[in-house]
Amino acid sequence: MDYLGALLGGFALLGLTVDGLLRKAEKKARKFPWCRTCGMNMLTAGLPKFMPGEVVNHLDKYGLPTVVASRFVCPKGHYQLWFVPRFGNTEKAFFLREEL
Repeated sequence: MDYLGALLGGFALLGLTVDGLLRKAEKKARKFPWCRTCGMNMLTAGLPKFMPGEVVNHLDKYGLPTVVASRFVCPKGHYQLWFVPRFGNTEKAFFLREEL
C-alpha cells in the first residue's frame, strides 16, 4: 500500500509539472482579426456613410444589405479591414484591406 501511495503521489507531481510547463510554452490565442503589421487585435468600427466601391460591388453582386459588412481598424492606425461573411454556397467571404 505504501508503494501505491508513492506511485499516485508521483503521478500527481508529474501532472502538475507537465501542466506548468505547458502553460509557459503555449501561445496566446489571437482573436480574429488581428493586424499583421503590429500583431494587435483590431477594433470594431462603425460603418461610415460611404463604403469603398469594392465592398458595394460585392454586396450588390450577391444581393446583401449593407449591415452585413463589418469594418475593423488597427488601434495603431496601420490599416482598416472590411469583412463580409459567407452566408451560403453561392458567395464567398470577402476581405478588403485599406491603408489609413
